[in-house]
This record gives sequence, structure tokens and C-alpha cells, in this order.
Amino acid sequence: MTLTEAIVVRMSHDLAGAVGAVANTLDLIKMDSSFLGDSVELLETSSHQLTARLNFFRALFGAETKSIDRALVERYLATLAIKVDFKGEPSNRNHLALIAVGLELLGVEGHIKLVQNQLTIKGDHLHHDPGYFQALMGSPVPCDPKWVMALWLHEVAVQSNLSVQIAADEETTTLSLV
Repeated sequence: MTLTEAIVVRMSHDLAGAVGAVANTLDLIKMDSSFLGDSVELLETSSHQLTARLNFFRALFGAETKSIDRALVERYLATLAIKVDFKGEPSNRNHLALIAVGLELLGVEGHIKLVQNQLTIKGDHLHHDPGYFQALMGSPVPCDPKWVMALWLHEVAVQSNLSVQIAADEETTTLSLV
């Protein structure tokens, strides 16, 4: 699997729930038109989730854009099942890649703080998957959708003539692009 294929699989997975909610709601409306009134809120929530995730992925995986800012990240975070306290002012694709990796390392609720090209992740249940960290460092690993964000952070760092540095303990992981 190539990185592009893995990105498509990952994005499809992350969008599938909201797409399924829209499709199922429309099916219910077709079967019983009295459900129309109750369905508007569900359709609205699902469309907001789809829009926020698509905008985030477009900025993360697409060309540099002026739309990378704190609001973009906050809209994306609002679509997640975990509670994340975010601090920082993202302004480029490298920052979004750091944030995407930070969210995966966080796993469950916690804090992420972006200061320039450094992201600090704090939480009680941080992931410490050796394969994920190998992908971050550019070591040869299978191109797998579960490691897409790590592989992508390494890729955008290389494109910017930077490298990924990691400092980690049980409750804090710091990722730096230097």
C-alpha cells in the first residue's frame, strides 16, 4: 500500500460515520415522512461534522492554504469522541500534521499545546506504539492506515527540510520539528 492509498483509506474511515448517519436518516425519512422534523438536527450535526473533517483533511493533506488557523482545528476537535484541551495558533500544514499525530498519541482526553514547531501532548493514557514512533522518525515501516498521520508528519517535515524529534515519558510526549 502506498502512502496515498493509506491516506484515502484513513480519510474514508474518518468520514464514514457521518456519511452513514446522513444516508440512514434519509432512508428513515423516505420510509416515514413524519420523521422529517426529528431528522433535521441529525442531518445538521452530520453535515457540520463532515464539513469540519473535510476542511481539516484538505488543509492537512492538500496544498498550503490560508485557511489554516485555530478555528479550523477547533471545528475538527469538536467532531471527535474525545475531549481535548487545545492551546496554540496553527498556521501551516506542519502544525496540522503535529496536531493530527498528537491526537493519535493522546488516545483519550487530555491536553495538546502547540508553540511554533513544537507540540506537547499530556494525558493519562498516551500511546507508546514502537511502530508509530518508528514511522515518525522515518524508519521503514509498512504503509498502514493506522500509521498515516505519523508517516505524513515525517513526509511534511522532510518537504520542509526539517526532522521530527520526540521526547516522551508516561504522561507527556513532545514532538518538535527542527
